[in-house]
Amino acid sequence: MRIFDLAYILALGAGLGLGSAHWAIAGRPVLGKVEVGPWTAWPASGSRAINPYMRAYLSRGVHLPLGSGEGLELIAERDDNGQALDGRCRYLLSGATPTTRGWTIGITDGDGLPFRLPLERASFTDAEIVRPEDGGLSIVSSSTPEAGNWLPLPASGRFQVRLRLYDTPISSQTGETRATNLPRITRIDCR
Repeated sequence: MRIFDLAYILALGAGLGLGSAHWAIAGRPVLGKVEVGPWTAWPASGSRAINPYMRAYLSRGVHLPLGSGEGLELIAERDDNGQALDGRCRYLLSGATPTTRGWTIGITDGDGLPFRLPLERASFTDAEIVRPEDGGLSIVSSSTPEAGNWLPLPASGRFQVRLRLYDTPISSQTGETRATNLPRITRIDCR
């Protein structure tokens, strides 16, 4: 009877240990996360002060972070009203971008991988967009083509908006960034 109790305890311990280790590195960790409006960033992911959970997540080879002096990546999975981003809807990305030498904004699937869409456009750089008179940002994202700055979305399903800021002073001061300094993500309509 004691051997079964010992085997049960060992199996339970191994299962809980492996399960918790997988949970800790399966997605981006909660430790070190900074949220600004709908945008989320992990500013220390490319620095020497990286926490062990982010180090384990990155060791899986999923993403290559920007160094702390190189820039910052911000990820949005929800719009400004807190609703999950859905390919069946149209969105307007508008407003300002922080002071930066350059930036890219793109659409990826829920895991951060690029979509396989018929049109090969999945992102814009700061040099490619047409700006309105006020110099702000105005990009429409939808599954059907739109006039002007348009980013294609999949026909349905969840997605992420990724904003990468290169050589920006906020890369080390993300906690001081306000939502008004970042692009707004507004749901226009859904089909």
